[in-house]
Amino acid sequence: MTAPAGTPRRRAARRRLGVDEAGDRIAELRKRSVPAASRREDLDKPVPRDIQVATEFPLHTLSLLVGGTKVSWATVVDFRQQIGRATVRMGGIASVGTHAEHRFHGYSRRVLEASLRWMRGRGFDTAMLYGIPCYYPKFGFAPAFPSVAFEMAVRDAESVAPKGHTFVAFRPEVHLDAVLRMYHACNAGRTGPTRRVARHWKPFRKGATFGTKAVCRVAIGRRGAAAGYIVYDALHPSGTVIEVGYATPGVFPDLLRDAARHAWRQRVDTLRLLLPEDDAFIEYCKPLGLKKEVGYRRDGGAMVRMVNIPSALRKVAEELGPRLDGRGRLNLLTNLDDVGLAWSGGRLRVGEPQAEAEAARLPQWALAQLLYGSRSAASLAAGGVLKASGRVVGVLGRMFPVAPHFHYAADHF
Repeated sequence: MTAPAGTPRRRAARRRLGVDEAGDRIAELRKRSVPAASRREDLDKPVPRDIQVATEFPLHTLSLLVGGTKVSWATVVDFRQQIGRATVRMGGIASVGTHAEHRFHGYSRRVLEASLRWMRGRGFDTAMLYGIPCYYPKFGFAPAFPSVAFEMAVRDAESVAPKGHTFVAFRPEVHLDAVLRMYHACNAGRTGPTRRVARHWKPFRKGATFGTKAVCRVAIGRRGAAAGYIVYDALHPSGTVIEVGYATPGVFPDLLRDAARHAWRQRVDTLRLLLPEDDAFIEYCKPLGLKKEVGYRRDGGAMVRMVNIPSALRKVAEELGPRLDGRGRLNLLTNLDDVGLAWSGGRLRVGEPQAEAEAARLPQWALAQLLYGSRSAASLAAGGVLKASGRVVGVLGRMFPVAPHFHYAADHF
């Protein structure tokens, strides 16, 4: 029997999948290659009414309610993240989930899309997450941080002469201010680290991976002041160092000797250092024998995207302007925002697109990769992602050079 013309068609009810069925389907989907979405986006749309937001700063949890029941959710962690010597407001997306019996109904998609709109409306500039493969590119996220690890034989670490520092367990009430000063001084000008604020930051709450803990030891100089610190993954057996900070390079030998002692206690003969490629401590270790391993993921892992391009570029304008010579104008046309850039005398202004200015067309996720220093403009142009003249590609190459960038494991979310 055919329904009369004009009668609304009812969508057939979908069967809820069992837990095992849902798991099998997820495993199959993760085998697929998913390109980063480049379709036109409008993040200025209102957040749907069926999305509930609960805030306990710095955490904002967005939940989708269906029939009054919470079926899917995600948490946005409120961060300030360094881009060179500038900072942007970055939303770290974490704890994304859907109850097993409600999966494959598009609920998680609705939560993530709402999260991006909510972030834009609340003044966030970028978003970052540590994601599973084959899922987050559809929301405009792209890989941006390589995995970097160094290895050193423990016997080589032991070979350095001691400098007389003693080590004590990190105590927040005693050492927090000194450790934060060292952290920010050591990371000044680096892209990627979280700007840690004492009243919100939970010191070293995790180790190298989720589910492991961290142990921090503070190096004390002869006058009783903190001269450095070193953070280990507490998983046994592991000789993994996940962070090093210092007030002076004079503490390097004792930091390395403490790492060697830690490794021997763990019954391992190799140190693994998860530290920035351009860290001064790594430079100190190189002559002693160091092996470097860098991994670049096609999908998954540390991924980024833009949330508000004009706002983000205004905040980093003082960082970008001095990289450009002379005077010029350029329009950046993306699937999220269009902006006009004008520079003169080392100063950059961000505004509306300008008539007769040359243009570069690229998706927002590619601009995010440029901003974080993870990919060159020439590479994006060669892959057909960036569409611009050779001159404009050169300008973008100077504005956004590929450079070491790093996000410490203790701040992963």
